[in-house]
Amino acid sequence: MSRRTISITLAVVCLAVLLGATGLFAISRETSYMQECASEGFAIDGFYRDDKAGLETLAFHEEDGCRWQLVNKDGSSVEGQFKRTDDPNILILKKESGEEFGTVHVAYMSRRREQGQLYLEIAK
Repeated sequence: MSRRTISITLAVVCLAVLLGATGLFAISRETSYMQECASEGFAIDGFYRDDKAGLETLAFHEEDGCRWQLVNKDGSSVEGQFKRTDDPNILILKKESGEEFGTVHVAYMSRRREQGQLYLEIAK
Protein backbone atom coordinates (compact mmCIF):
# COMPACT_ATOMS: atom_id res chain seq x y z
CA MET A 1 0.00 0.00 0.00
CA SER A 2 1.17 3.44 -0.82
CA ARG A 3 1.41 6.21 1.69
CA ARG A 4 -1.41 8.08 -0.07
CA THR A 5 -3.78 5.07 0.21
CA ILE A 6 -3.04 4.75 3.92
CA SER A 7 -3.66 8.50 4.46
CA ILE A 8 -6.99 8.39 2.62
CA THR A 9 -8.07 5.27 4.51
CA LEU A 10 -7.12 6.85 7.84
CA ALA A 11 -9.03 10.05 6.94
CA VAL A 12 -12.15 8.05 6.02
CA VAL A 13 -11.96 6.05 9.27
CA CYS A 14 -11.54 9.23 11.33
CA LEU A 15 -14.51 10.85 9.56
CA ALA A 16 -16.66 7.76 10.19
CA VAL A 17 -15.72 7.76 13.90
CA LEU A 18 -16.51 11.48 14.15
CA LEU A 19 -19.90 11.06 12.46
CA GLY A 20 -20.69 8.07 14.68
CA ALA A 21 -19.80 9.98 17.84
CA THR A 22 -21.92 12.95 16.74
CA GLY A 23 -24.87 10.64 16.06
CA LEU A 24 -24.54 8.95 19.44
CA PHE A 25 -24.40 12.34 21.17
CA ALA A 26 -27.60 13.47 19.40
CA ILE A 27 -29.41 10.23 20.28
CA SER A 28 -28.26 10.46 23.89
CA ARG A 29 -29.40 14.07 24.15
CA GLU A 30 -32.87 13.29 22.72
CA THR A 31 -33.23 10.25 24.97
CA SER A 32 -32.33 12.33 28.00
CA TYR A 33 -34.89 14.98 26.98
CA MET A 34 -37.63 12.37 26.56
CA GLN A 35 -36.86 10.76 29.94
CA GLU A 36 -36.93 14.14 31.68
CA CYS A 37 -40.22 15.17 30.05
CA ALA A 38 -41.86 11.81 30.74
CA SER A 39 -41.22 12.23 34.46
CA GLU A 40 -41.56 16.03 34.84
CA GLY A 41 -43.98 16.86 32.02
CA PHE A 42 -43.56 18.34 28.55
CA ALA A 43 -43.58 22.11 28.21
CA ILE A 44 -46.91 22.85 26.52
CA ASP A 45 -47.17 26.64 26.23
CA GLY A 46 -48.29 27.51 22.73
CA PHE A 47 -50.93 26.89 20.09
CA TYR A 48 -51.86 23.50 18.67
CA ARG A 49 -53.90 22.78 15.58
CA ASP A 50 -55.86 19.71 14.57
CA ASP A 51 -54.02 18.26 11.54
CA LYS A 52 -57.16 16.61 10.16
CA ALA A 53 -59.51 19.59 10.37
CA GLY A 54 -56.81 22.23 10.13
CA LEU A 55 -59.01 24.82 11.81
CA GLU A 56 -59.50 23.92 15.47
CA THR A 57 -56.91 25.53 17.71
CA LEU A 58 -56.08 24.61 21.30
CA ALA A 59 -53.86 26.99 23.24
CA PHE A 60 -52.08 26.64 26.59
CA HIS A 61 -50.47 29.36 28.70
CA GLU A 62 -48.99 27.70 31.76
CA GLU A 63 -47.28 30.81 33.12
CA ASP A 64 -50.49 32.84 32.91
CA GLY A 65 -52.44 31.01 35.63
CA CYS A 66 -52.54 27.72 33.70
CA ARG A 67 -55.03 29.00 31.10
CA TRP A 68 -56.33 27.13 28.06
CA GLN A 69 -58.59 27.99 25.13
CA LEU A 70 -60.19 25.93 22.37
CA VAL A 71 -61.35 27.76 19.23
CA ASN A 72 -63.73 25.66 17.12
CA LYS A 73 -64.13 25.64 13.33
CA ASP A 74 -67.10 28.01 13.54
CA GLY A 75 -65.12 30.58 15.56
CA SER A 76 -66.77 29.82 18.89
CA SER A 77 -64.44 29.28 21.81
CA VAL A 78 -64.28 27.65 25.21
CA GLU A 79 -61.69 28.58 27.79
CA GLY A 80 -60.71 28.04 31.37
CA GLN A 81 -57.91 26.74 33.54
CA PHE A 82 -56.04 23.46 33.61
CA LYS A 83 -54.03 21.55 36.15
CA ARG A 84 -51.56 18.74 35.82
CA THR A 85 -52.38 15.45 37.50
CA ASP A 86 -50.01 13.04 39.28
CA ASP A 87 -48.91 12.14 35.75
CA PRO A 88 -47.53 15.53 34.61
CA ASN A 89 -48.45 14.76 30.99
CA ILE A 90 -52.16 14.48 31.75
CA LEU A 91 -54.02 17.76 32.14
CA ILE A 92 -57.53 18.32 33.48
CA LEU A 93 -59.33 21.15 31.68
CA LYS A 94 -62.01 23.11 33.50
CA LYS A 95 -64.26 25.81 32.06
CA GLU A 96 -64.49 29.27 33.59
CA SER A 97 -67.56 28.03 35.50
CA GLY A 98 -65.47 25.31 37.16
CA GLU A 99 -67.22 22.55 35.22
CA GLU A 100 -64.87 19.89 33.89
CA PHE A 101 -64.43 20.22 30.12
CA GLY A 102 -62.07 17.35 29.40
CA THR A 103 -58.65 15.79 29.65
CA VAL A 104 -55.53 16.30 27.56
CA HIS A 105 -52.89 13.57 27.26
CA VAL A 106 -49.55 14.89 26.03
CA ALA A 107 -47.86 12.03 24.20
CA TYR A 108 -44.87 13.88 22.77
CA MET A 109 -43.58 17.40 22.30
CA SER A 110 -40.36 18.19 20.45
CA ARG A 111 -37.70 20.22 22.21
CA ARG A 112 -38.59 23.36 20.21
CA ARG A 113 -42.33 22.56 20.36
CA GLU A 114 -42.75 22.75 16.59
CA GLN A 115 -43.99 19.15 16.57
CA GLY A 116 -45.97 17.15 19.03
CA GLN A 117 -48.89 14.94 19.68
CA LEU A 118 -51.58 15.44 22.26
CA TYR A 119 -55.02 13.95 22.66
CA LEU A 120 -58.09 15.84 23.84
CA GLU A 121 -60.86 13.82 25.44
CA ILE A 122 -63.97 15.94 25.99
CA ALA A 123 -66.03 15.06 29.08
CA LYS A 124 -69.55 13.83 28.42
